[in-house]
Amino acid sequence: MTAKTNGIFRTFLLAGAASVAVLAGACSAQAQDLQKVKIGVGGSNFLNLTYYYVLLPGPLGYWKEEGYDVEVFPVSGSAEAAQQLAINNLDFAEMNASAIIQANTEQKLPIQAIITNGTIGWGLSVARDGPIKTVADLKGKSIGVVSLSSGGIPLLNSFLKTNGLDPENDVTLISTGVGAQAISAFNSGQVDALMYWGTATVGFRNAGLELETLSDPAWKGFPDFTFSTVKSVVEKDPAMVESIARGMAKAMVFAAANPDCARKLQWKHYPDTRPTGMDEDQAAANDLSLISVILSEQAAAAELNGNGQVAGASVPAFGTYQDFLFDAGVLTSKVEPAQLVAGDDAFRERINNFDKAAIEAQAKACDFPG
Repeated sequence: MTAKTNGIFRTFLLAGAASVAVLAGACSAQAQDLQKVKIGVGGSNFLNLTYYYVLLPGPLGYWKEEGYDVEVFPVSGSAEAAQQLAINNLDFAEMNASAIIQANTEQKLPIQAIITNGTIGWGLSVARDGPIKTVADLKGKSIGVVSLSSGGIPLLNSFLKTNGLDPENDVTLISTGVGAQAISAFNSGQVDALMYWGTATVGFRNAGLELETLSDPAWKGFPDFTFSTVKSVVEKDPAMVESIARGMAKAMVFAAANPDCARKLQWKHYPDTRPTGMDEDQAAANDLSLISVILSEQAAAAELNGNGQVAGASVPAFGTYQDFLFDAGVLTSKVEPAQLVAGDDAFRERINNFDKAAIEAQAKACDFPG
C-alpha cells in the first residue's frame, strides 16, 4: 500500500480546536480541588456533536460531581492515540477497537476497552454514478482516509484482501482529513474513494456528495469506537476509571433521551462546532442526522454488552472481532479476549450504577438557562 500525506489533515482550525479543549469546571478556581484527567480522541481534528459522550459530561457537570477536571482534545488517529497512551501522555483515549486489538497482538501494549461507544458503521464510499461498482474495481486507485494512523485501515485491509486485492500494492492511501478537506480531495479526483465512519459519510452526503457505500455486512456485529486506557491505569486507580466512564455513560443516556437537547448544549458550549454556511434549521437538521447515526450504533453496542448496560465492552465481541482480523491476515497473533477488556462484570456494573431515569428526565426537560 503506497502512502501519501496530505498536509491539510494536520491543520487545526484554531477556534475549533480551542472549543473542544474541555475543562470540566466553570473556572480554574472552582477546579483547584479536582483531579486532572486527559482524554484524547483519535481520528478527527474537529470534535463536533457526534462526540457528545466526551464533550457533554463537562458542561453537564457529570465529571465535576465525580471529582475530576477533564480535558478532551483531538489526536490524529487511533494508532497515534495508542502510542500516546503507551507513553503516558494521555490517561484515556477514544480509538477504534481494531487499534486496541492490534496494540495488544502486534505491539504488545496492554491497552484495554472500557466503553464501546458503537458498532462498526464504516464504509468505502465511491461516486454513485462512477466507474467503481465493486471492491475489485479499486485496483490501481487511490483511497482517502482520515489519517495514515486511522483505526479504519485494518478494516480496509481486510476488506480489500477478502475481495482479491493486495493492500500493499493494489491501492494508494492518501490522508485526507475530515469534512471539507476530504470532500475537496474527492471532488478534485485526488482520491477515488473515501474510507470513513458512518457519521463522516453522512456529513459528506449532507455536503452534496452523491455516494454509494461498500461494506462487509459482518462489520455491524463488531465493536468500533471505544473508550480505553492502559491496563496499569485500571489497576492503579479503578475508582477514577469508573468515575470518568460513569460520567460518559450519563452523557450517553442523556443524548439518547433527547438528541436535540444534546445539540443545543453542544452549540451553546462549543459554538464553533455548529455547521456553517446554512440557516439554523438546516444546521440543526444536519447535526441531528449525524447524532442519529451514532445513537443507533450506541444502541447496537449496548446489545453486545448484555444486561441492559449502556456503557460497557463485551469480551466475546472483542474475541470475535479479533478472530475476524486474524483470519483476514491483518493480525499475526492473538491474545486471550479477556485481555482486551478492562475489569470484570462488577466493574462494569459500577460504571452503570446511576439513576438513569433522572438523567432521562433532565434531558427531556432540557432546562438550561442562557
